[in-house]
Amino acid sequence: MTTHATREFLPVLRELERRLPVPIPTRVRILRELEFDLEQLRTRFVAVGLSSEEARARALEALMPGTVALQQLGDLHAPFYRRVTHQLRDDRLRLLERTALAVATAAVLVVEGLLLAGSGAFRVAPHLLWPVLSVGALLFAVVVHNGFRVWIKSDHSPSQTGAAAVLGLAGATLCAGLTGAFIDTHATFGILALSPELAGTLVPRWLMRNAALLALSILIALAGALGWFVMTQWVASVSAAYRDVLGLGPSNPSTGAEHHE
Repeated sequence: MTTHATREFLPVLRELERRLPVPIPTRVRILRELEFDLEQLRTRFVAVGLSSEEARARALEALMPGTVALQQLGDLHAPFYRRVTHQLRDDRLRLLERTALAVATAAVLVVEGLLLAGSGAFRVAPHLLWPVLSVGALLFAVVVHNGFRVWIKSDHSPSQTGAAAVLGLAGATLCAGLTGAFIDTHATFGILALSPELAGTLVPRWLMRNAALLALSILIALAGALGWFVMTQWVASVSAAYRDVLGLGPSNPSTGAEHHE
C-alpha cells in the first residue's frame, strides 16, 4: 500500500466505507485489500501505456463493488449472532438480551454466595461480604454486557460510557471492601476500648473478617480492571486500524465508525 500522501484511491475508499454494511474489522480488511488491488491494477494499466487518469478510471470500473455486491458482502460477513436473531423484532431481542443478562448476574451472585458459604467466610463476615458481592455482581453484568456488544454482536464503536462504568464499578467494589473493613475495625476497637480483656477473642476474629473481606474485594476489583483493559485495548486497536485505512490522523474523530455497524 502506498503512503497516505500518494493514496490516490483514498477518497473513493472513504465513500465506499459509508456504504459497507459489515463490522468495522471486516470493513477495514476489505478496504485494505481493495486499495491494494486497485493500486496494482492501476500500475499494470500504466505499464501498458494508459495515462494515469485513464488507468485509475479503468481500475475503479473493474474492481469497485456495486450495490448488489455490497449487499452480498453484508450478508456474507454478518456476525453469526445477527444471522441467528435477524427474524426477531428489535424490542423483543433487547428484552431477551436483558433477561439473559439479569439471570446471569443473579446466577453469579448465588454462586459467589455458595462458594463463600462453603469456605466458611460467611460465618465470620456475612454483613460485610454481601455489599462487596452485590457490587461485584453488577460489575460482572456490565463487563458481560460490553463484552457481548464487542465480541458477539461485533459492535466495535467506542463506548466510553461502558468503559467508565466498568472501571467505576471496579473501584466501587474495592471501596465497599475498604469501607466494610473500616466500619468493622471501628466497631471492634470500640468494644476493646470498653472491654480490653476480650482482645484474645475479638482480635483473631477481626483479622479473619477483614482478611476475607479485603481479599475478595481486591480480587473482584482486579478482575474488573482486567476486563476494562482488555476491552478498551481491543476497541482502541480496531479504531486505530479504522483511522489508518481511511487516512485519518490520531487526533481526528472517526467519521462513520459509530454509525455503520
